[in-house]
Amino acid sequence: MSGSVSGIYIRLPQKFMQNANGQFDLPTYAKNLNLLEKAITDTLGDLAGTRYSGMASDEKIVRGAYPKGTEIAHPLHYVDMEADGKSAVSAFPGTRAQRVKEIRYMYKYDHYNPMDARPGDEGGNNIFGNDQQGWVDNGAGWYLAGYIEDTQGELRPQNREEMAQCLGCHSGFTTNTLQPTLTSGTGNTVDSTWALPRKLTGDTGWQEMNYLGFSRTNNITLSTQPEPQNRHANMGEFGLLLNYVVGASLYGDMPEPLEQGFSQAITQANGYSQNWPALNVSSASAFEQSSAARQTSLREYVSQKGYLNADGTLKAFLLYPNQAYALESAARYRQVVVTQRYRFGKDVFAQTPLTYKHYRLPGQEALKIDSTPYAFGEVITERSVQLTDPARFDYQAGDSVTGIEELLPFKDGGTYFPEYVPYLTHTQSQ
Repeated sequence: MSGSVSGIYIRLPQKFMQNANGQFDLPTYAKNLNLLEKAITDTLGDLAGTRYSGMASDEKIVRGAYPKGTEIAHPLHYVDMEADGKSAVSAFPGTRAQRVKEIRYMYKYDHYNPMDARPGDEGGNNIFGNDQQGWVDNGAGWYLAGYIEDTQGELRPQNREEMAQCLGCHSGFTTNTLQPTLTSGTGNTVDSTWALPRKLTGDTGWQEMNYLGFSRTNNITLSTQPEPQNRHANMGEFGLLLNYVVGASLYGDMPEPLEQGFSQAITQANGYSQNWPALNVSSASAFEQSSAARQTSLREYVSQKGYLNADGTLKAFLLYPNQAYALESAARYRQVVVTQRYRFGKDVFAQTPLTYKHYRLPGQEALKIDSTPYAFGEVITERSVQLTDPARFDYQAGDSVTGIEELLPFKDGGTYFPEYVPYLTHTQSQ
């Protein structure tokens, strides 16, 4: 739905692939990969503190950490709604086009253990890297590299300014980070990564990513794998998302295919307390009330399992765009490619998302850099920054009121979920 389809690949150093005699041995490598999976998904059990196998027996298994020399590759492909891995159109599963739009790469160069660090440790203000070679140091033991299309569609190295986006998700809080408040490398991620902590169980999670078993036959799109379950929340991962958001995209708005799907599914005729509400931006209070009504509808939708098919799979419209939407997204992205304006973001919208506009109630206005408040409905282009107190957690970050009420309970409309852990239900298979 976001305009890209991922593949995720991991490679451990050579000694993890070798048996005790120094020979390449696939069973030894498979065992070490499975041991690493347990370390990263926090399912080690009695194996905690033991060692890897074969020539890697000198490496202790560290909970929540990858060994030095680990490589992770993450190519982003364009979306192809005709690609299902079963036809001549594409050998890739899960709507993945053959054409690559971007490649992301990580290399762990240091024995950094995020469990040994604390927020505020040695925070820096620079992005250390190399523009010509296309890499940055994430400040948590990893080099991040990126390659993206030039004006002719050929891949070129990304520069540090463009790769600041990468640090937003894969960063830490030791020396060389962009700023000391970028702590996702030791927060929602596990050792700066997202994919392996959320790996599906067993061989299903070691195959090519297929977006929960994407299948398309006779123009009917289906998801064939059940919704993953969040281990700590004890509920479906996508249902958990819908419980806490009103907009279901990366930008907090509602993509048109989802808007249409909810309008058709959430109706009084289908047993819901109200029809899917439209957002009302005529005033700040109307926007707040209509947003709250949508939240109520989404939570009712989740509680009734309306987002699932009878076999526990997700409704297709929640995961997969229709062909027209996918093509429109690609056409808009081409504007970024030909202008090479990646540093301003990699998305072009059909219209400005509602979340980019200021609809705050009086007294809750967001502030500009010069500390003046935004007017109602104004597009948010800048945020004031807290520079007065280096000891505060938001130093060098926005200091406007967020609107997030940390103490508001879920039953009263609360959207803050600090207990979220990115682990899926996982079996203890060896």
